[in-house]
Amino acid sequence: MKLMSKNKWDFIVKQLSSIVLISDAARKQLGQLFYTGASSLLWLLCLFLVGCDNNEPRLPRSSSSKSAEDVKLEIVAVDRLKRTVCFTKVPQRIVSLSPSTTELLYAIGAGDQLVGATEHCNYPPAAAKLKRVGKGTLQGISRETILSLSPDLILCKWDNHQPLIEPFDRFKIPIMAVCPDTLAELYEEANLLGRVTGHVSEASELVENMKRRVVALTSWVDSVPMDQRRRAFYEVWDEPLMTAGPKSFIGEMLEMGGMKNIFSDATVQYPRISDEVVLDRDPEVILAPSTHRAQVSLEILAKRQGWDRITAVRERQVFLIDGDQVSRCGPRMLDALEEMIRAVYPDKLPKVLANEQPKQMADRVGVSNKDVDH
Repeated sequence: MKLMSKNKWDFIVKQLSSIVLISDAARKQLGQLFYTGASSLLWLLCLFLVGCDNNEPRLPRSSSSKSAEDVKLEIVAVDRLKRTVCFTKVPQRIVSLSPSTTELLYAIGAGDQLVGATEHCNYPPAAAKLKRVGKGTLQGISRETILSLSPDLILCKWDNHQPLIEPFDRFKIPIMAVCPDTLAELYEEANLLGRVTGHVSEASELVENMKRRVVALTSWVDSVPMDQRRRAFYEVWDEPLMTAGPKSFIGEMLEMGGMKNIFSDATVQYPRISDEVVLDRDPEVILAPSTHRAQVSLEILAKRQGWDRITAVRERQVFLIDGDQVSRCGPRMLDALEEMIRAVYPDKLPKVLANEQPKQMADRVGVSNKDVDH
């Protein structure tokens, strides 16, 4: 039998291996067999080439040889209702039904992926260009408008929008129930939405910056002795009279701000209360959102029965906090926390902290809303 030249044999092995994508190790093994040279063995060698390297991953020679359609992406997310939502591609047409969610998406760099939002989604200024899908309440949301936007993800409130989930599920539109109730949940949600929208590093950076800012703010408040911490009442609404309990993010901010919430014993987030209890617990400071301005001026409070005897009213310690920032569990809530601390303990924070605002915090625009707009 006539032997095949080594050069010719190497050429054949190289061509065959490029077709079946074997490893370099397998190719060297075949090269050692060149002396057999029998053309009748080529079919057997082809089978050998296919099967000799089963333990090696079979990858294309270059990433450009694989089309985008062949790339399989799987993102698995669990929302606030413990529902598992799966994605095979990064959402590019998102509808947000909460102002705090809209702000968070912009803060992690996913603003360009938004196509719709509610009328109350007023920050950042770029959000004004989004298509409006109605008001934030369940009754005020237009399902037709949402469908017209062909969304590939809807982000709704876990507590108020649950009836929307099943209808959009039937349309095979991914919908996630979100909106945090605490600062820790805000961190989790930032990272969750970062994964879903393809902005993992930006979300992580936002969370780390917020954590550093919390440490900076609370470290100054820690210097206030416990017996000098001021009794505080936060008025959410006046009719009915409502406040913020310790399980709410506003109650959490009162505690982080070194204040004694006079309703720290409340078992619900935003309980209804009576004037008599407020009078009995006699707050030293009264805080309220600026969107509630007309109802909490000193003159109005003094006209409430018995309220002129409250220490905070007598000593003119009534402060309005930016309504959007304090009423949304979002990336700007730490602006509200700093504003609270500066109002209640004006000599505790150095001025330099006022200039350390995250890049997404700029204009302050208020929207009047009876409910806590988170």
